[in-house]
Amino acid sequence: MLEQLSGQDPARGRKRAFRAIVVTCVVALVSVVGGFEVSHWLEDMHSQGDAKRDDHNADVIEDAKKPFDWKMTPGLSDEEPWTSWVLDRRLTAEEQSELRGLKNDRKAIWAFVKKRGGWRVAMEAGSYKLQLTSEKQKAVVITQLAAQAVNCRPSPVKTSISIGAGGTEVWDNAHFNLTADGSSVPALIFKQKDPTDSPEEAPFEKVVSLGGAQSPGFLILTPFLTDPKLCDWSVSLKYNVNSGKTQSQTIAKDDDGRPLRVTGLRGEGVDSWEWSDVGAWVHTPPVS
Repeated sequence: MLEQLSGQDPARGRKRAFRAIVVTCVVALVSVVGGFEVSHWLEDMHSQGDAKRDDHNADVIEDAKKPFDWKMTPGLSDEEPWTSWVLDRRLTAEEQSELRGLKNDRKAIWAFVKKRGGWRVAMEAGSYKLQLTSEKQKAVVITQLAAQAVNCRPSPVKTSISIGAGGTEVWDNAHFNLTADGSSVPALIFKQKDPTDSPEEAPFEKVVSLGGAQSPGFLILTPFLTDPKLCDWSVSLKYNVNSGKTQSQTIAKDDDGRPLRVTGLRGEGVDSWEWSDVGAWVHTPPVS
């Protein structure tokens, strides 16, 4: 009645009200959908930001890891007697008599020598076991080994004792022909085509792969020294991470912090005791 009294068309007013309701609903729907899309976009951007931060943090942690760790241990444990020994003094008459009574008992001879400050020499007794591990996810590759003698001094050996048997049955993985002048020498290996042939030296060309899912690397390293000297020595490993710049790491001590050490060939004036095939000691006094 009011619409009629005001002169307005009732049908037209209802249409206007309906349109207002529709517009309101559409606006509300658009707002809801738009809000959802904006929320989804913000969440997506946040997730991407988190992923980038996680990747960056992972890279920081990865880069902070050492390329590799190592353990350098003597080739023989303290309990293994071996077959060749030296002392830095000559045996007394009483000690000579005691040695003759030991026959070729390795454990007894080693206990005898160790008690007097002597040490084991040659091949496995002078070798070191090098174990390499890496916690990196990236590939670490050791491509080259070299070594050098350092801090050389005249050999203190005055007595040599050997039962002339044994020796390592498995050749070392790599060896170094050191010189007392401190020159850097490459790693070599022994190659033996036939068991009856004498092994020949060849360059060590093995690549040690670490990092990721690679197994730990393990090498037996043996230094040889032809000079009548006693020398410390060190081994240098060249490596790269993810095929990047070649870097170098030098190892000069074993796990107990002792210098790596090699005893050269004995010089003149050494008192020699050799166990012969006939089952007796052969004593060769030094030439006066």
